[in-house]
Amino acid sequence: MSRRVRRGATMPSVGPGIAWSARQEGFSLVELLVAVLVMGVGILGVGALQLQSLQDNRTALTRVEAVNLAWDMLDRIRANPGGRAAYGDVTFDSALPQASDCGATDCDPVAMAAYDVRSWKCQLGRAGDIAACTDWRVRTGLPARDLAAGLPSGDGAVSIRGSAVQVTVRWKDQSGQSRSVLIVGQV
Repeated sequence: MSRRVRRGATMPSVGPGIAWSARQEGFSLVELLVAVLVMGVGILGVGALQLQSLQDNRTALTRVEAVNLAWDMLDRIRANPGGRAAYGDVTFDSALPQASDCGATDCDPVAMAAYDVRSWKCQLGRAGDIAACTDWRVRTGLPARDLAAGLPSGDGAVSIRGSAVQVTVRWKDQSGQSRSVLIVGQV
């Protein structure tokens, strides 16, 4: 509802020290700039939250993959009770064991353990053994899921004491920090 004011007429003051002007309409440039600034800060905040969410999702995915690989090794040990002692030699940064293709031929339990360790270390994504793992994957015909790059700087270790088995998988996250998971089981 607008009020018409005659030329030369003055409007009463709205409050102490505040005069009402008939020409005041819309937004001033300062008000517009403040609104744009507030919107910009809000949009930047939402963008930062989205970026953090993506990083957290990637971290969670990598951790799930590490846990699955640790359980995979524990299952391999359980499936080969005769070669259990051979799995206890697996340490971080250990060389890939020489192994025959137990997927194509019958192997004794110790040879099967070497095959399992080599396959597992290659699945972990051993950065220093890319050529050896690529050759191993092609030679043994590992399924497509095993051809994935694995964990970033991934490696693993196995410790066996009696019937207790500890499988540790470590990797580096996006920030370069070393992460690890430890699975303890009985065989």
